[in-house]
Amino acid sequence: MSGRRRVRTLLVAVTLAALCGPFGLAGSGAAAPKPVPLPSFDGPAPDPETLPGGSRPAPMGKKQTYEYQNPAEWLRGRAQPKAHEVAAAMLDKRATIPGFWQHALKRWQDYQRDKAKELNKYLDNPVGDRPSPVAPWDKWLRRYIPNQGNDNQGKAFVQHVVERLRLGANHGWQTELNVPEVNRYYDLANVKLGLYYELKSGSGISEKELARDRAFVEAERGKPDPRRLVYLFAVPPSKKSTRLLKEAGIDYVVVPAQKKVIDTGGPPVDPGDQFETPDDGGPNGNGPDGGGTPNGGPQAGGPHGGATADDTLRAPEQYQAPAAAPAEIADSGDTPEQAAELRQVDKQLAAESGHPELAQDDLGGVDFSTLELRYVSDTYHNGSGVQYAFKADALPAQEQSFGGRRAAQLASDSFFVWLELPPSAFTVNLNPDEPDRIIDEEFGRTDAGRVLLEADLAMKKSVAKFIHPDKPGGRKFWDSLRGETKCVSMRQWIVPGTATVRDNGDELYILDAPLQVKMESEVIKTPGVGGNTGCGQQDEASTRHNEALYRTTILPQVQNAVNTAPEYADLRRVYASRVAAEWFRKRSAHKHTAYSDLIGKGDINRWASREKWTPRDVFDRYVQSYKNGEFKVKRTTTKGNLIYTNTYVYGGVDFTRISQNRLSSATFAKEHAELKATAHDALNAPSAEGSDVWLGGQTTAIPYAEAFAGPEPATSKRLFYVLGAAPLTAWLVTGGVLWWRRRTDAPTGAAQ
Repeated sequence: MSGRRRVRTLLVAVTLAALCGPFGLAGSGAAAPKPVPLPSFDGPAPDPETLPGGSRPAPMGKKQTYEYQNPAEWLRGRAQPKAHEVAAAMLDKRATIPGFWQHALKRWQDYQRDKAKELNKYLDNPVGDRPSPVAPWDKWLRRYIPNQGNDNQGKAFVQHVVERLRLGANHGWQTELNVPEVNRYYDLANVKLGLYYELKSGSGISEKELARDRAFVEAERGKPDPRRLVYLFAVPPSKKSTRLLKEAGIDYVVVPAQKKVIDTGGPPVDPGDQFETPDDGGPNGNGPDGGGTPNGGPQAGGPHGGATADDTLRAPEQYQAPAAAPAEIADSGDTPEQAAELRQVDKQLAAESGHPELAQDDLGGVDFSTLELRYVSDTYHNGSGVQYAFKADALPAQEQSFGGRRAAQLASDSFFVWLELPPSAFTVNLNPDEPDRIIDEEFGRTDAGRVLLEADLAMKKSVAKFIHPDKPGGRKFWDSLRGETKCVSMRQWIVPGTATVRDNGDELYILDAPLQVKMESEVIKTPGVGGNTGCGQQDEASTRHNEALYRTTILPQVQNAVNTAPEYADLRRVYASRVAAEWFRKRSAHKHTAYSDLIGKGDINRWASREKWTPRDVFDRYVQSYKNGEFKVKRTTTKGNLIYTNTYVYGGVDFTRISQNRLSSATFAKEHAELKATAHDALNAPSAEGSDVWLGGQTTAIPYAEAFAGPEPATSKRLFYVLGAAPLTAWLVTGGVLWWRRRTDAPTGAAQ
């Protein structure tokens, strides 16, 4: 081990001890924690009646941030180990110490063996559901890492509460106080006040601990001066936790706080320093880079070398900072089955950490299918960077969150496509008469282009659903049409509606980004269903009537579907990114921004499509639908003739121009009072606004640790000592010269 690494890791250990050492969160089944003194605070003790659990508790105030260190953070991004690496780790002493690479390898091996036993047991007796497959290494690792910091997280929250409520030792407060009647240690307690606190940094609780808590509370009932037990949460408890606490008769209070994990920059110090830590580097083999993606861009990802899962909105020469969005998105399963398996992995790892309650997601599930980019900020932290936040709908905690990787990649890739290509390219056209004007060539190589074309095709199918004669509304529509053939032929296309935004100069909040569907009657020359060419044989009066009827009855349903239906979620997602990209495009016209060097360059290789597709494939599917019809309506005229009634719908999607309604500062503050805090809080951890979940992130021009490092103390620089010594040296030299002159100028013998 080099001297520099030895000193650094020692400093990490000392810092961790200073941050978290005085407090413990031992489980009820663990060995008795060592009680340590709490800090003392100047001034009078807090009024006990204003504390949580008092008769008139004071409001807890706004959300605050507390920090904690996770010894395994430096392992993020490590490639899947080879078999010989895993075998070697099994014999290494470091395999028992969380935070070491060898510990991660051993847990990975244990997990795979457990899954193999589970599968073999099922194959021997195939009853019930087949066990889910082993989770991918990268997703397993992202579950393993945060759980290694669970104990530090709990301790740091205890410290935060102590400082925030001023629960000093000089006022009678103790940590890890044992209540022998129920065999339970409580995080904070004041015997004189009869006040006991159990702290939870997550939203969950331990049912095993709760059984002892219930016994404690029940034993106090009926006493003249009963002791009080209160749970203190950093975030609102889950619905299950709330129900269980209510049933047990235990009060809880939320001390609003959000966690912020600190990367230790390397493995922990080995107790006793029995061996040296190999300098095998961090992710990518280059050592830790402050918790961000390496400069220069990802080396893999999509089929064409596109951005990786946690590379959201990061330009090629930027770093991705540790934040809620990259973590939550990359941690989500790609399918419901994988999400369920990852949840089990998380529960197991959390239980091993001694904090099973932290396996529960603070905000429950996230409906990633609704994820959209809704906040961007052009920032400058020792270089240009961007803060951003996605908004998504919340799901009940018991439902699985999945698909975050795909949704975020689409939003991010589309954002860069909107920057790179000229707005004139952002239009698609499904017209059977114009097979050569489907899409711009470069735009046709992107997923944004695919989404627009697929939405155009979906719109035709939506129309078919709304006007189908087997539906009451469809039957009424057909009965109200006029003309001998009751034919409908029109062009219908999607355009951006007016987006409502708040632009305060350096930040953009996208409050609403609706889409609009336009239409006009037009005859198509290409033969469609039954070989007919549109509605050219129909009289003009009937055509105008049928168009008006469609505009008032069917068009509103189509527009509502485009803005709310699941099949158009991707279209809404890429449009929100279009609004954000346009803000940067216009901003870059007047000043240099984090993305100025990308605008209008036309290079989309980095963000080329992740799915295999061609514009012609979509066009051919449309033509097939056009020629064969989604359905046919047969009716008999009074003359006994059998007539097929047809619709001919074609159109496109045009995102070349967007318009905005910009809210004033006063209106924004009045109508969205909490949104600014929500978006900013989302940078560190998932935050909530109503039924919405916000996930944020940040990019920087230099490694995150450097971008946000505090000013280096002057005492760390050699020049400080040189300059500091200069006045003293000058004083001594000057004094010496004067003394020498006085000595030499004195008369001989004067000093006798």
